[in-house]
Amino acid sequence: MTGVMRLEPDLAFIQKVKQVGGGDLKQCMQCATCSITCKLTPADNPFPRKEMILAQWGAKESLMADPDIWICHQCNDCSTKCPRQVRPGDVLAAVRAFAFQHYSYPSFMGKALASPLALPILLLIPAVILLGVLAIGSEGDYGYLFATGGEVDYAHPFPHGILEMLFMGGNALIFAFAAVGLFRFWNAMRSTMPAGEGPSFIPSLIAVGLELIPHSKFDKCEENKPRRWGHLLIFYGFIGAMATAGLALFATVILQELGSPVYLESPINLPNPIKILGVASGVAMLIGGWMLISKRLAAKDYSGSYQDWLFLIMITSVGLTGMLAWALRLAEIPVIAYLDYYLHLVLVFFLLWYAPYSKFGHMFYRMLALTFARSIRREAGESQAA
Repeated sequence: MTGVMRLEPDLAFIQKVKQVGGGDLKQCMQCATCSITCKLTPADNPFPRKEMILAQWGAKESLMADPDIWICHQCNDCSTKCPRQVRPGDVLAAVRAFAFQHYSYPSFMGKALASPLALPILLLIPAVILLGVLAIGSEGDYGYLFATGGEVDYAHPFPHGILEMLFMGGNALIFAFAAVGLFRFWNAMRSTMPAGEGPSFIPSLIAVGLELIPHSKFDKCEENKPRRWGHLLIFYGFIGAMATAGLALFATVILQELGSPVYLESPINLPNPIKILGVASGVAMLIGGWMLISKRLAAKDYSGSYQDWLFLIMITSVGLTGMLAWALRLAEIPVIAYLDYYLHLVLVFFLLWYAPYSKFGHMFYRMLALTFARSIRREAGESQAA
């Protein structure tokens, strides 16, 4: 033996994993069919066989520090080949869902985003803050909000300057908290995995980023390969939407404040490239979200977690309300347009402010884990001794 592991079973962790997707966990008989099937597993100590036994044992700390749970892309090739229908891919997804809560700072936020009971309060926070913005922007005159026709100007009730202050200030604080959790995760991986002779952090991070751009890992999947396109559409749709907001602010507000003669009047309309980017991004989010949601609804044996569904519904709703806001402005229906835009902002801030504690944080933890794995040469088909 190369080492001794002291087991301290966490029974609550076992139950949690079973509840959020690993219901057949105890049926695993360690045949290793899953590890043989997986095209993403490294040659040394392949997953998910060892993760299955660790989950059965309730070895929470070992699993939380295991980068292999993030190398897994849940293509579920292993699940379709499992002779006992245990679905190792879903078990690893359940473990990943627990990781957000385990490393979150402050810890109560991780627990809140994992609980459906906390959802009304989590939504109420941005809803109340945005009502405050509405009170400032409307200056006590709310009549135009309930008009049945006429021009719709979203910057009137929700001034861009105040929204950007909330966006930048809130995100700066939230991502500072996220950095604490990611730092904990990195140290946990370093404490349990052997040092390798791979590239340093920055080259590893760049290489992982280049893989993320086309989502190339999904090409190795067979069972769920079409899922790649849903992920790509949501990923680039959201990035495009954020870029649109930033470019619009720069073109309509910042350039004007700087005294530039080339600033744009708000609102920006087609065929301006900024508006084209915004429309294309909204459509991409809608299509990508529906692709993933419909696939899950069609799968009779799918057992996704609450966090999976929450993220998919929220990000698809952001795309839907954003597109409706544009259409309702063109149709000049203020009474519905302003309500829809308010809901859109609530959902946007919900996604951004709670990103490190929700399935959105999946992106940050996966990138960090893949960066670490590359730095110790723990990649698909590779041996660390090579």
